Amino acid sequence: MKAIDITEKLNFEEKPTIKIKDTVLSVNNEAVAILEIVSKISDKVSDTENMTMQDIKLVCDALFDEENRRKLADLHLGLIDYMTVVQSAMELIAGKSSGETPTPATT
Repeated sequence: MKAIDITEKLNFEEKPTIKIKDTVLSVNNEAVAILEIVSKISDKVSDTENMTMQDIKLVCDALFDEENRRKLADLHLGLIDYMTVVQSAMELIAGKSSGETPTPATT
C-alpha cells in the first residue's frame, strides 16, 4: 500500500486570529469541535439573524477558549457587534474571509 506524508501541508502551530482595536483573539479552528457545534445548529450557521442566544453562546464557546472569551467580554461589545465577531470568526475558519479589511484610498 502506498502512503504519502502530508505533514508539511498542515498547520499545527498557528491559530487564526481576529483583531479588534488592540485586542487579538485566537480562534479555535479544530475541526472536531467546530463540526460538533455546526451539526447542532447547521440550519442557522449561515444566517446569524436566526440564531438564538443559546446558539450564539454554543458557537462562541467552541470558537474561543476561556482566555479569549474573557478578552471578548472585556471589550463590552453590544449584541450586534458581538454577533459580528462570532460570524467573522466562523467565516475565518471556514476560509470565507481573507482576514483583511480593505483600507479606503485617500486622495
